[in-house]
This record gives sequence, structure tokens and C-alpha cells, in this order.
Amino acid sequence: MIYRHLNEKDRFYIEQRLSEGDSLRSIARALGFSPSTISREIKRHTPIDFKGLYCHRLTSRCAQEKRANAKQGQAFQQISEEEKMLIHQRLSTHTSPDVISQELIREHNIQVSESTIYRYIYDDRERGGELYKNLPHSGKPYKKKVSRGDQTKIPNRVGIEQRPAIADEKTEFGHFEIDTVVGRDHQSYLLTLVDKANKMCCIRKMPNKQAKTVINTFMNVVGSTFFDFKTITSDNGTEFAGHEAISKITEADFYFARPYRSCDRGLNGHCCEKL
Repeated sequence: MIYRHLNEKDRFYIEQRLSEGDSLRSIARALGFSPSTISREIKRHTPIDFKGLYCHRLTSRCAQEKRANAKQGQAFQQISEEEKMLIHQRLSTHTSPDVISQELIREHNIQVSESTIYRYIYDDRERGGELYKNLPHSGKPYKKKVSRGDQTKIPNRVGIEQRPAIADEKTEFGHFEIDTVVGRDHQSYLLTLVDKANKMCCIRKMPNKQAKTVINTFMNVVGSTFFDFKTITSDNGTEFAGHEAISKITEADFYFARPYRSCDRGLNGHCCEKL
């Protein structure tokens, strides 16, 4: 592994990946750093005022490192004009870089990594471009509004701190993030499930978001899919008060995210934002 400092492009990439719920190990692997380096970077640049949200704009090294990192930038994959056109087309529909990378391989047999696309977007921004505004989050992590009712204590709640570390590794299927989505008219409701490893999303419509309804919806999911549930992680909404029943139905361990920490379920939040 070649030794180098984190530059502003890396920090931009870290911010975007964190907002999508990716683990420190996967981010470190993509950038070529150790997980401890990424962890220190996040702690160093995550002020209390931002409620645990990493923000690359707070760093001040960009101008100093531009010239020093110019040669290093040449080591990254170059993007052809055709590839740029395809990337622009997909960004115009607010498609995320990870999906763009997969679509280019599947539809055009073109291999452009997710990190390369992020760096291309950052370079465009440095030149005054606005491609970054087409990112699904545009630098703003998804936040779910929490009502007073959602703050009710849930019996026998088990926090995400006790969830097995392998759930963050994204190396095996079966570790799901779940959430509910409420329609604008408050007449329609959805239950969303996303597998952390392959990012497969399952969506079920519900008549309401009462705990009993969520349990019944899970029975439908188990009966109509081949999902092998290992862990399930949700927010602290009262619709998941029946988590023990859900655990029995799915034979999976159920965990709750930390309050006001969207990064604990960033992948599902990313999915809900697209609905």
C-alpha cells in the first residue's frame, strides 16, 4: 500500500459513502487506506454541532494539497469522453455513482469504478461545475422526521452497539436495514427492507404503520421471498415495537439504531429518498 495523506477528493468520497450507510472498512478498502485512518479522519472532522455528521467542507487542506497530489491523481482511472457522456446522462436522473458503475458494466461492458466517478464529480465541482448537485443526497444526509409518538420507549430494545461486526462488512447476505415511508397525504404507507450486502430492496405497501400491521407485513415478506434473515436494524419508531414477534417470524436478531444517527441506517435512508 502506497503511503499518502487523505486529500480533499478522498474526504468528499468519504462524506458521500457515509451518507449512504457504507462501513468504514469498505470505504477504506476503496480508497486504499486502513480502517483506522478513516476512523481518525471522521473523528477529527465531525464537530458536535453537526450531530455526528462528517462534513468534508470543514477541512482546510485542499489548496495546500492540490499541487502535492497532482501526480497521485494520474494513478486513478481516466474517463473517456464516451464514459463521461454516459455518466452525465445518469447523473441527470439523480442516479448514485454505485448504481452508475453497475449499469455501465451491465449495459455497455464499460468498467468505471464508483470511486472514480466520485473523483470525476469532485474535479468538475472544483472547476465550477454542478454535477455534484445531481447526487441523490447532494451532500445532505437523509433525515427522517421523528414525532413525539416515535420517542416512546420500546420494550426489550437491543441497540445497534450489540449487532455483530460482520453486518457492517457487507460480505454476507441477510443483514437488513428497514424503515417505513409515509405518503404526503398520510393515507399510504410503505415498509422498506434493504440487504446491506447486495443492496437489494424489498418494498411492501401497508394500510397503516401500526406495530401489528408491520408484523403482518413481515409475515407476507417471509412467505413470498427467499430471504435468509440474519439481522434486522430499524430506527426507534413505535411501529417496530413488535420487534420480538418479527424476530420469531424471520429467525433473525433485531437491533435498533442510535437516536438521531442517520448513518446507522444510511443505506435504507438512501433507498427511501429515491421513492
